[in-house]
Amino acid sequence: MSVELMRLDNVVSSAHGYPTLDRFCLSLYQGEMLGVFSRHLRVKNDLVDLIVGRKGANSGRVYFEGQPCPFNEVNAQRLRKAGLVSSVSTLIQDLSVAENIFVMRRGVQAQIIDRPLIRAQTRHIMDEFGLHIDPDVLARKLLPVDSCQLQIVKAVVLGARVVVLQDLSGFLSDFEMETIIDFLGRLTSKGIGLLMVDSSDSLLRRYADRTLVVKNGKNFWEFKRHELTQANLAACFSGAERYLPHETAGTSRFGHSAPMLVFDQVQLGSLGSVSFKLHRGEQLSIVDQTGRGIEDIKALLSGECQPAWGEIRLDDAAYRCNNVWGALDNKVAFVVENPAEAMTFPDLTALENLCFPASNKIKNFWLNPKNVASCLQEYQHFFEPDALRRYPNELSRQDMHKLVYCRWHLFNPKVLVCMKPFNSVEKWLEDISSYFIEQMLSRGVAVLILSSIAPGTQDASQDVLLTELLTENLGGMSHPR
Repeated sequence: MSVELMRLDNVVSSAHGYPTLDRFCLSLYQGEMLGVFSRHLRVKNDLVDLIVGRKGANSGRVYFEGQPCPFNEVNAQRLRKAGLVSSVSTLIQDLSVAENIFVMRRGVQAQIIDRPLIRAQTRHIMDEFGLHIDPDVLARKLLPVDSCQLQIVKAVVLGARVVVLQDLSGFLSDFEMETIIDFLGRLTSKGIGLLMVDSSDSLLRRYADRTLVVKNGKNFWEFKRHELTQANLAACFSGAERYLPHETAGTSRFGHSAPMLVFDQVQLGSLGSVSFKLHRGEQLSIVDQTGRGIEDIKALLSGECQPAWGEIRLDDAAYRCNNVWGALDNKVAFVVENPAEAMTFPDLTALENLCFPASNKIKNFWLNPKNVASCLQEYQHFFEPDALRRYPNELSRQDMHKLVYCRWHLFNPKVLVCMKPFNSVEKWLEDISSYFIEQMLSRGVAVLILSSIAPGTQDASQDVLLTELLTENLGGMSHPR
């Protein structure tokens, strides 16, 4: 029976008001190499910092060998239970190998250092681990691969049963990785557990016994080594609720439903004959580098104009609206480019901005204080303290951007149309957009992204060129995210 070394149970964490881990769970067993795949540096950093005790979590619990550890505060002693190897070395560069292992241990500083003794003990340890590293060489003179091995040895000597390897693919060559993995194999045979947190699927595919895929802060799916193919990994980020190997073609995560939004040979302005289908909980990114075509599509959906030819259907009924408010009555919502400036009402508080569209769905919404209190309770954790009680001009740009997406998350439309959400030069804006788009998809909202970014700058599996839509027929068009 496998012995559990570490467990994370329903961990919730955030960084700078942005959620990173959401009820995240993980179990690591003795002698196992467990992979964790994430594309987001912030998620990986938060996960590693929580495990090694650099920061606390909002809620949840961590267990080492069945014993709960304090998890709501920084706990330096967790470093003795979980060692870390990353691009930032934990070694003191001006100390020797022997001094790094022994002198930095608790209580040693207060004693007279017996250098021949620690040199002999270091040689014994190097022999035990099968390494050929001179105890007297300074840490700064070590090769990267030797430095990593020494950090692992130091962690184990200090009592760690778990070793965390973060983004080794980013600073070690393939040959160096082979050396490290060969060395780690000897550790797993001694019952040490290894956690490899990385964004290289090829690395995890080669070495991890099983791999957890992190999506929206959750351990979205788990793959055994032979299952972690590029196609299966892409399926995790295609909008599917879970990867289902034997799923029937054409089945979305919400079942065999009719398309939510259909463009059937629609023509207008610069558009030729555009056809596509978008199901519930799916995302379609239409890329048009000229920008004219996607503006025409937005104009059609917002009621600014009508098709010159063809038909638009929403939820299997003809789609008609005269303006953006008519579109909202049909439960089609929009996030325009630079939404923080364009889509907030300056004379309303942030909370009133948040509730405004949803309030039109509930009679006498504002007369019942419980309605507003419920919205405040549900969404305040996304923002800085008391931000929702302020006016838009008092908010940070991050909170302004979140406010627009939270508004539609509360409103829960059938279709969300996002104009150029990934065109910003500021990465954090794209991160916020990406997070909330994922949240909308998980609720069954169909998301249409209209972009001018050329394929290759985003995940190519999400993009379809407008020119492709102009030449495809309706029957062949269904582009789940």
